[in-house]
Amino acid sequence: MKKSVYISEKSSTRWLMPLLFTELAGIIAGSFIALHFRNSEIFQEYICPEIFGGTALEIFAGTLITSAIFLVLSFFFGLCTFGQPFGIALLLCLGAECSCSAALLYAERGISGIPAVLMMYLPKTAALSAVGILSVREVIRTSTGLLKCLISSEEPPCLKSYCIRYAVLFAAVLVLSAVEALLSCFFGIG
Repeated sequence: MKKSVYISEKSSTRWLMPLLFTELAGIIAGSFIALHFRNSEIFQEYICPEIFGGTALEIFAGTLITSAIFLVLSFFFGLCTFGQPFGIALLLCLGAECSCSAALLYAERGISGIPAVLMMYLPKTAALSAVGILSVREVIRTSTGLLKCLISSEEPPCLKSYCIRYAVLFAAVLVLSAVEALLSCFFGIG
């Protein structure tokens, strides 16, 4: 017989603040990284193709590729018993990537880049941050569940619901990539 576990509201949100601060640290680091590596081909092709004259398809592909890599890595880290630190590291990288785009746009366009940052990058960053935080939360939950299963013979986490959650996150990234490409064309960023 399965036992029911009551999760209080406090315990279900205790993961939020540490993950938010982790991503904030990545955002701060990304701002500094963008200043030193803004002429890098990786930045121009994948991180922020819209700044360097990318087409709508290149913008869509750039956002989708970087986000899909993040989701695939976090999915597999969640299936490891010691995947928690790797999930946290991914969240730092996501924060850095999000802030790199905004910092590079501001560095390239100066004051005239501020409206584009406010209208495009802040919503994109908020959406990617939400996806990233939810993804890393799943990494921590599932990885911890697997570790508890090995140590104390508890039931393993449900792999089916884990896969469904990641399918939903991937669908969100797909929609976000399309919206960003359309907005880039609409606002003439690319």
